[in-house]
Amino acid sequence: MAGSRLEKLGTIFSRVNGLIKSGAMKIEDRPIWYDVYKAFPPESEPHYAKPAKSYKIPNIFYSEDIFRAEFHKKARNQLPPINLREPRKKQNATDIAIEMNIADQSISVEKVIEILNKNKVLPIYNTSLNKISPINNNDSTCKINANEINTPTTEVSSPSN
Repeated sequence: MAGSRLEKLGTIFSRVNGLIKSGAMKIEDRPIWYDVYKAFPPESEPHYAKPAKSYKIPNIFYSEDIFRAEFHKKARNQLPPINLREPRKKQNATDIAIEMNIADQSISVEKVIEILNKNKVLPIYNTSLNKISPINNNDSTCKINANEINTPTTEVSSPSN
């Protein structure tokens, strides 16, 4: 059959009607019921609706997620930006705090921040002091020539094992 290959879309009458209109089926080859259905269509169009499956969505919050949210809320002004170019082996303060929480579930966020400050893992990095001033378009120092910009190129090599 030409047209939709999905049997649940459209009624059999609409599919046969489409085949006749497109020339894929001759009018002489139409099914016996076609003329009766065309002369006496049903009051409401037959509709196939597959019942939707109900899925129970599991809770996917882990204790580490809740701890991370609390840690970021309380140590917001002390967290430095994460350099994504550094290798993953060099951990940031958040990773260390979560590992401490996994090792001892009873430790509080304040205690973790205190330990990290004591060990100088969590430097005092005040984000409110590092605000960037808006650019003044009339300032002559803001004019940059694209040819003067030196963009360093780095080669990416595959790790040798």
